Parts: sequence; C-alpha cells; structure tokens
Amino acid sequence: MNSIEEIVAAIVPVAFVILLGYLAGKRGKLKTDDSLLITRLVLEWIFPALMLVSMAETPREQLLDFKFLIAVLIGIMGMYAFGLLFGWLRFGELRHATLKGFVVGFPDAAFMGIPILTSLFGQSGMYPILVLNLVALLVMVPLTTTLLNIGAGKGDVASSFVNGVVAAIQKPLVWAPAIGIAISLMGLDLPAVAKNSLHLIGNATAGVSLFCLGLIMSGHSLKVTGEVAGNVVLKNVLHPVFMFGLCLLFAIEGPLARQIILLCALPSATITAMFANEARVYEEPASASIFTGTVLSIVTLSVVIWMTAGYGH
Repeated sequence: MNSIEEIVAAIVPVAFVILLGYLAGKRGKLKTDDSLLITRLVLEWIFPALMLVSMAETPREQLLDFKFLIAVLIGIMGMYAFGLLFGWLRFGELRHATLKGFVVGFPDAAFMGIPILTSLFGQSGMYPILVLNLVALLVMVPLTTTLLNIGAGKGDVASSFVNGVVAAIQKPLVWAPAIGIAISLMGLDLPAVAKNSLHLIGNATAGVSLFCLGLIMSGHSLKVTGEVAGNVVLKNVLHPVFMFGLCLLFAIEGPLARQIILLCALPSATITAMFANEARVYEEPASASIFTGTVLSIVTLSVVIWMTAGYGH
C-alpha cells in the first residue's frame, strides 16, 4: 500500500463517521447533550473492554519495553509542560495555563487514534494507544486536576494529586487494562469465549466514538483566533515533530515509532474541553481548538502519514 492509499484508507472513513455525527447534531436528529451519554458509554464500557482484551493479547516483552514507556511519558508530558509554560507567559494565571497545556499535550487517541492506527497497522496499532491513554490518565489528568484546584485556591499539591490518582484508578479506563496487563505478564491466555465477548463490545469503540466526536463538534462554531491557531500548530504540527525527536533519542524504530508519532499528530482530545467547561475557564479556546484541530487534521495528519511512510517497515 503506497502513501496515498494509506491516507485515503485511514482518513476518509474517519472523516465520514465524524461528518455523520456532525450532521445528526446540526439537523436535530440528536441533541449535542446526548454526546455526554454516548461519551460515558464509550469511556466506561466499550473502550475499557477493548483495552482489557488488547492488553491481554499484547506480548509480555512488549509490555516490558520501558524505553518506549519513558519516551511516551516524555512525549506527552513534555508537550503539556511546554503548553503550560507558554500559557503562563501569555495569561499569567495558573488555571488558564494548565488548560492550555492540557489542550496541546493530550492527543485524541481514544476517539480518532483507534480507527486510524488499526487501519494502518491492524491490532498491533492498539498497544501505543493503550500506553498513551494510561500515561495520560495516571499522570496528566491528576496533575491537571491538582493545578486547577491550586489555581482556584482549593487544597494543597500532595493531597490533590493523590486524590486525582485514586479517582483515576477507580475508573474502568485504568483498572480494565491493568487486568489485561496482569494476564499478559503472567503468561495466561483469556478463554476464547471471553476474548470474543470483549471484542464484540470493544470493537464498537471506533465508530461510536467518532460519531460522538462529530455530535460534540455540531454544538460549536468554527472560530479561529490567534490563541486557537497557536494551539492547533502546537498540537497538530509541533507535537509529532517533538515525538519524532524522542524516537531518535531513544532509538525507537519501525512501526512502533511511526505509530506513536501519528498519535501525537492527532488533534486535542475532547476531554480537555470537558475540564475547561467544568472549571469555567478557557472554555471557548479549548472547544474551538478541538473543532479547528480536528478539521485541519485531515490535512496535517495526511502529511504526517506520508512523511513517516518509511517507518512502517
């Protein structure tokens, strides 16, 4: 498959399903508020099932590749820190700066990453998605919660972070893949009926999540300000470049390098807008950055797929 065929195979189905969700919202077939229920369905039931079975099927030696884990940690938290610093210099206020870092550091691996990587790499594309999401949920999300609380004058650093980690561990998105990791590390094999059951619900993740993303986007308008444009450049353009540098530094090569670079080229995750809405800070820039970044990712992600074609072999 050449680069053009790869781009068409990966991007067109994703754009089609997002467009369906967008039209459903714009035409009133579904309300944008319905996206909250669909998001909960994906994040608490469908995606965790896919994470559990995917981790259980991941080879033990791949799970113990600490070099890759460290590269992913630096890749998303480094971009988060850069965005936070940039936001602090721009706004001089911790909550605005934190949410800017969150927007430019958290790729939409759960919603857009799955269909794109599985289209290009098959089931092997699931592993970096799972690793990235675990790092984000166990480090980035608790840190964001902590900094938002401190910025609002609520609680201290240690207790806020610990509470955030404890809350994250209780979510299916964390304990479900943890069960899968334990199964793989112990050399066990899930019974066929268990695998088939988990795949049956888990394989709905890509389509449902993309449709939901389109529905969420239908509730927002495309407003490109200087702040939004800056966020999109940081997320869609500079983030994959940063990850490419880390792959060179840690000698990560082949399909795995291409997979994590492509994940970092994805637009901002929708959860970042949810945090902004809850904090009532940085709401418009967050939602507009997701909308604009998602639309423009058709171009930017296509370029990254083409430029990294040599890594796929």
